[in-house]
Amino acid sequence: MDLSIKDIFRSPPVLVTERLKLRKIEKADRCDMFEFSSDPELTRFLTWEPHPDLGYTAKYLSYVQSQYRAGKFFDWAVTLSEKMIGTCGFTALDEYNLCGEMGYVISSHYHGQGYATEAAMRVIRFGFEELGLRRIESRYMIGNDASRRVMEKCGMTFEGVRRQSLYIKGRYVDVGTCSILDTEYKAMRSK
Repeated sequence: MDLSIKDIFRSPPVLVTERLKLRKIEKADRCDMFEFSSDPELTRFLTWEPHPDLGYTAKYLSYVQSQYRAGKFFDWAVTLSEKMIGTCGFTALDEYNLCGEMGYVISSHYHGQGYATEAAMRVIRFGFEELGLRRIESRYMIGNDASRRVMEKCGMTFEGVRRQSLYIKGRYVDVGTCSILDTEYKAMRSK
């Protein structure tokens, strides 16, 4: 790859799917983001607490902009008809080992319609075809069966559970991992 990951994500490219557009998260997304990130049920299986108010979301989005400028934020806004309905991207990228960890969150108003899978598949494609990654993994808290189903629909293989490996929201939780390798992705695309 000619550009470094930092260079690419200072101004992330727009990714398009059949129904969605994945673009840079903007400060103007604060109302849409607050709508889903303030939902306690949606954030139950996430590492962060629900956003308490619109001001908190605005501050978070300012932080996101600074991380984009530094080339240290690898997430896209998932938009449907210009409305931000969630995020999808990489929570971590390891340039040396060519590995990425992917995460996603979609507003509960849009669950059950395949948007998480559609966005995740596009990010996986970008990771393998544009970034040249060799492995992409995703993790989920045990009990979040919907997230694991998204991973498996994307061609990921369940690797196992790390018992009580994450202390979150006052308790230790078990975390499952699924992954896909570039060779598996290529085989899947050639079918």
